[in-house]
Amino acid sequence: MVSNNRREVLTLAGAAGAAAGLLPPVLARALDIPAHSATGSIRDVEHVVIFMQENRSFDHYFGAYNGVRGFGDPRPLRLPGGASVWRQPSPEHPDGYVMPFHGDSRTTNAYAVDGAEQGHQENITIYNGGRYDRWGHTGELHKRMAYYTASDLPYYHALASAFTICDAYHCSTLTQTYPNRLHLWTGCNGGGKVGGDPEMSNYGEDDTPSADMAEDRPMAKGPYAWTTYAERLEAAGVSWKVYQEYDNFGDNILSVFRPFRPCAKDSSLYARGRSWVSEHKTGPDRMRSDGEQLVEAFRADIAAGRLPQVSWIVTAADLSEHPQAVPAKGEHVCAQLIEALVDHPEVFARTVFIINYDEAGGFYDHMPPPTPPLKPEDGFSTVSVEGEAKDYGQADVANRGRHPLGLGIRTPTIVVSPWSRGGYVCSELFDHTSTLRFLEQRFGVAEPNISDWRRSVCGDLTSAFDFTASDRGRSDLALPQTADHLQRTARSLAAPSLRIPAVQTPSRQGGPQRPARALPYRLTADARVDTSGVWIDLVNAGTTGSVLQVFDNTGAAGPWRFTVGAGARHAAGTWNPAGRGKAYDLTVLGPNGFHRHFAGAGSEPAELTLTSNARGRLVLTLEHRGPGRTSALVTMGDAYPLAPGAARRRGLTAVAGKPGRMVWDLAASDHWYDLAVTVPGQAEYLRHFAGHVETGRASRTDPAIGAMRL
Repeated sequence: MVSNNRREVLTLAGAAGAAAGLLPPVLARALDIPAHSATGSIRDVEHVVIFMQENRSFDHYFGAYNGVRGFGDPRPLRLPGGASVWRQPSPEHPDGYVMPFHGDSRTTNAYAVDGAEQGHQENITIYNGGRYDRWGHTGELHKRMAYYTASDLPYYHALASAFTICDAYHCSTLTQTYPNRLHLWTGCNGGGKVGGDPEMSNYGEDDTPSADMAEDRPMAKGPYAWTTYAERLEAAGVSWKVYQEYDNFGDNILSVFRPFRPCAKDSSLYARGRSWVSEHKTGPDRMRSDGEQLVEAFRADIAAGRLPQVSWIVTAADLSEHPQAVPAKGEHVCAQLIEALVDHPEVFARTVFIINYDEAGGFYDHMPPPTPPLKPEDGFSTVSVEGEAKDYGQADVANRGRHPLGLGIRTPTIVVSPWSRGGYVCSELFDHTSTLRFLEQRFGVAEPNISDWRRSVCGDLTSAFDFTASDRGRSDLALPQTADHLQRTARSLAAPSLRIPAVQTPSRQGGPQRPARALPYRLTADARVDTSGVWIDLVNAGTTGSVLQVFDNTGAAGPWRFTVGAGARHAAGTWNPAGRGKAYDLTVLGPNGFHRHFAGAGSEPAELTLTSNARGRLVLTLEHRGPGRTSALVTMGDAYPLAPGAARRRGLTAVAGKPGRMVWDLAASDHWYDLAVTVPGQAEYLRHFAGHVETGRASRTDPAIGAMRL
C-alpha cells in the first residue's frame, strides 16, 4: 500500500511542478539515495539541520495542498452565531465577512503582501479566548486572508509531495519572532521551567555588525541569563554551528544571551554561534546578503566532512520569507541548501533537514491554537500548566489579565530526509520545542526549560519518520526548478495590488488522499445527562497528552479547554443543567480531526458511547434507562467508503438491561469515520462522532478533506 501511495503522490508532485520546469538532478536524486540504516532507529541520524524562516502561516502556504487539514477541512470550527471559521467578520467587504482568497503571484503583487500586526496583544485579540473570530478587527483582511498555491510556491509544494509535511505544527507562542525563536533555541521564552517573566515582544537589538565587524552594542535591558540548547550541546561534546548571513533581523537568538554577548572572538562559542559566513571576506563581499555565501559555507563544510551534528541556518532578511521579503527567494535558498546535501549522497543519507517558520506573521490560519486552561472557569488540565502564562496584572490596560503563552498560530513545516520520503502527512501536534525534543531523542542532551504541559501535548517529531524503512523513492520524478525565482518575483512586484474578490467563494482543496504517518492518539469523549447537568467524559488511552476544546454552539458561554495527559481521564461539565430543563449544543475538537457534537433537550432515557476495539473497528453502545426502549438511526458520512455490502444507514435499539451494540469495520475508509446518531421523536438529539482510529501503522489522510462543500 505504501509503495502505491508513493507512486500516487510523486505523480502529483510532478504535475504540480510541470508548469515551472524540471529539476531531475536534485530532488529526484534525493529520493533515490538509500538511508543510512545501521540500526534501523533514530541513531542512524548523524546530522540535523534546522532551517527556520520567517512569518508564514500554514493555510497561507499550504491550505490548498491536498491531503492536509486545509481549505477542504470537512468540519471546521464554527464561530459564535454559527458561521464557519472561514467567514471572518469584517467591514472590508459588503458581505460583512472576508474569506481566504488566492493571492496569485502571476497576476498580482501577492509576493509583496504583508500579513499585518502580529504582536501578543494582536494575537490574543484574534484568539479571543478560543472563539477565533477577530482576524478582521483591525481591517487588514486584504492582507491576512491571501494564500498561495503550487503555482506560487512550486518548489515547496513539490518538496512536501516528495517528503513529509506536518499539518499540526504550531508556533510556540501567541506573538512574534523573538519569543518563538527563544523556544526553538532554549525550550521557553523565560517561562517554562525557568520560571521567570516570559518575554512576549521582540526585545533584543539587531546584532548585524558594521562593515568592520565591530563589537556588540550594549543592550538596553541586558542579555538573557537562562541556558541555551547550544550551550548544552557544547557541554556534552555534540558538535553544532549557526550558519548566519549578514543583515538577518537579529534572528540568531543566541546573540541576546549572556555567554554570547559579548563573546570573545577566539572562543568556541563565537566560532560556532556568532561568526558570520562573510566575516573573513573583504571589500563589498563582506556586506553581501544574497544567500550565495551562506550556501557556499554550508557546502564547503559538507565537502570537507565538517558538517556539525546540529546546525541552525539563519538567512538574510531579504531571503527570510518575512512578508517584507519574497517567498520565491527563500524557496531558492532552500533548494540550494538541499542540493548541497544531495551532491554528497553519503551525507544526505545520514541527515535530517527541517524547514519551519518562527511565527505566522499575521497571516490567517483556520485551526484554533491549543492552549492550556489558566483558571478553573477556563477548563481543567490533568498536567501542570506552570510556566505557560503571561500575567500582565491590572496596570497594563491593553493586556490586562493572565494570558496563555501558546501554542500559537499554525505554521508550515516540511521534514526532508531519507527516512521521511513518500509524500506523507504527519498530523501529530508539534511546536518549536518538538524540534529540540527530536535533538534530545537523537543526541541524549536534555532541555529542562520545556514546561510539563508542553512536553505532554507536543510530540518530539519522531512520528514524522520511519527509521525502519529500506525502500527508496523514484528517480524519474519531475520537479520544479527555482532558477527563475528573480523573474517570477519581478513579474509579481510589477503586477496590480491584491484585492479582496468582489464575489467571494469558498477556497477549494482538491484530492486525492495522501499517505499519513501513524499517530499516538487514542481518545474518547462521550456525553451523559443526569440530574446535575450535562457531562462529557474525556479519556486518553494514548501515549501523549491531548488538548480537547469544548465549544457551546449557542454562543452563551465558553469555549473551554481540557488537557488530558497520557493515560488520564476527566469528567468535564456541567453545562446547561438538565434539572432546569435546558437544551445543550456542544462541540468537542481535538487532534487529527477528532470531532464530537452533542446536542439534546436535557432529558434523555438513553446513553450512547463510542469506543474502538483491538482490530481498529468502532463499537457503538446504546444503554436505555427506565421502562420501554430507545431506537436510534446511525448514518456514516457519504465521503467515507464502506466495506462491500455494508449499509450506510443502520438501526440500533436498546431496552432496559439489554444494551444495543453496533460494530463498524473501517478498513475501507482507512479507519476514518463520520457517524451521526439521531433518535426518532427527539428532534433536538444528536451525537456526531468523527475522527480516525489509530492502528499503529501508516494510513492515509481523511477522505473527506476537499470532498465536502460547506
